[in-house]
Amino acid sequence: MGIGYVAGVAHELRRDYERGVFDRQMLAIIGGSSTVAVAAIAKGAYSFGVIGLLTAALFIYQPAQADRRWRDERRVDP
Repeated sequence: MGIGYVAGVAHELRRDYERGVFDRQMLAIIGGSSTVAVAAIAKGAYSFGVIGLLTAALFIYQPAQADRRWRDERRVDP
């Protein structure tokens, strides 16, 4: 997982924010969980780091999945 991957995730989160999938509070939770996870892993507390990453991933996945499902239902294919 490199800088390119992190930048890609940040870009996707920004696009989802602009579409209204996430609000500012949700992005704050995601950013806070990610920051705590990185700091914990850097200090050697791997269990806290993994829990932080899983929390951030859960908060990203659920609303994004619901948004994709909603867009698929509204799609009109010729």
